[in-house]
Amino acid sequence: MGQAGKPTDWITMKIDPEIFDELGVRDPEETKRDMAITKKTRQVRKELKTDPDNLELQLELATLFIDGCNYEEAIKQLALVRNKDPKNPRVYKLLGTAYVLFNHDEEALLELNRAHELDRDDPEILFNLGGVYLLKDMYESAADAFEKAIKIDPTDTTSYANLAAAYGMLKIYDKEISALKKVLMFEPENKELRAALSNAYFNSDRFEEAIDAAICVVEIDEKDTQAYCNLGSCYAAQNMIDEAIKTFNKASELAPDYSLPHTNLGTLYANMGRIETAIKEFKVSVSLNAQDSGAWMNLYSCYKEVGLMEESQKAFSKYEALMNESELAQAPGGDNPSNIPGGVSQSSKLATGGDMREDSAGLETLRDIGED
Repeated sequence: MGQAGKPTDWITMKIDPEIFDELGVRDPEETKRDMAITKKTRQVRKELKTDPDNLELQLELATLFIDGCNYEEAIKQLALVRNKDPKNPRVYKLLGTAYVLFNHDEEALLELNRAHELDRDDPEILFNLGGVYLLKDMYESAADAFEKAIKIDPTDTTSYANLAAAYGMLKIYDKEISALKKVLMFEPENKELRAALSNAYFNSDRFEEAIDAAICVVEIDEKDTQAYCNLGSCYAAQNMIDEAIKTFNKASELAPDYSLPHTNLGTLYANMGRIETAIKEFKVSVSLNAQDSGAWMNLYSCYKEVGLMEESQKAFSKYEALMNESELAQAPGGDNPSNIPGGVSQSSKLATGGDMREDSAGLETLRDIGED
């Protein structure tokens, strides 16, 4: 029999933190954590009053500042400790971490490299270095840092995942695939990693394996709209047209307001010569997401092919306006993720099968556009 006040049939559930964001209130777990940091900070400050030269306490205080997102104070505190103990790698590691969280990447690299010089066997330093290199698009350096971290700690799955990301950006897909397969041995149900593996196979033109990996993702989460878009793209690459159409339609059913399934369907229909049906899909796509530059570009191509020159020019003007906006130039296709294998908005292919860099229809501005 349970104790009074503690029924045995009570169930404690972990609530998704996103629910609190939707309600406009703070997650109680986050509030609890902040209170614990504040309490510990007061305790450390009190201890430092009686032992002001204790460097370990000073480092602990700096760590608490970092945990509490008070990066400026953390940097000031760590600079003081560095002056007193210039050969301590932990000081530089923490300082580099504070700098990167404070969006000072150059300073972070300097401090983390100094930490690595002082301690070659700390995988955490190398992991943080790799992370900063990724942020700065220095992918070769990032891959080197993650490789070294894995040599020190072969069980570090996050380093494997980040190493795969660096290889992917370098377009070294065989190594990306190898890294992803290794980390999936530890996390076989990780759908993001499975999706990344499918993308890597796709980019390597290994479409059958891309399909197998994409099927794993939808089996893990049958409500994942993006997973169905990826799977449909894989089917399309293998010329499995019926399967591709069915899969894109499934994605559209799951998320009626999502533009990408319509963009990909439009491309599929256009490549089959069904231009009017393709135009209908592209029109739906831009009505759902006016920022989808790929859909506008393909609309331009389709309209031009059927002789609707006025509509064609309007579509191209929309596309050109989007491409001229610097923010969209960094993330073309609006809300369409950049990691979609075969995703129309992320390629330079026209719906007719041509390439916008070569088939510019006399429009000089397109000749300068490379692949996104």
